[in-house]
Amino acid sequence: MNRDPKDELLALRNMGPKSVTQLVDIGITSSDQLIELGAEEVFRRLYFRFCDEHRLSVNYLYALEGAIKGCDWRLIPVNRKAKLKALIKDLK
Repeated sequence: MNRDPKDELLALRNMGPKSVTQLVDIGITSSDQLIELGAEEVFRRLYFRFCDEHRLSVNYLYALEGAIKGCDWRLIPVNRKAKLKALIKDLK
């Protein structure tokens, strides 16, 4: 039986249907790929693919980090959030 790659991604914390659809669109089809690339690289790819269509928020980046770490995005340490927020500033 073939599993939809979205199912594995939807099982991750902080990931909803819209986020998962966007991840699959940029070629992320497993949690292993997400973890291997890391939140910064995945967000960079999302930004360059979707920046004209959707406003990608810092909370989305936090959600990716939380999905990778297996925690709620609100539990990401403040110093890590600052580094992630700096990435968005650098992309703009």
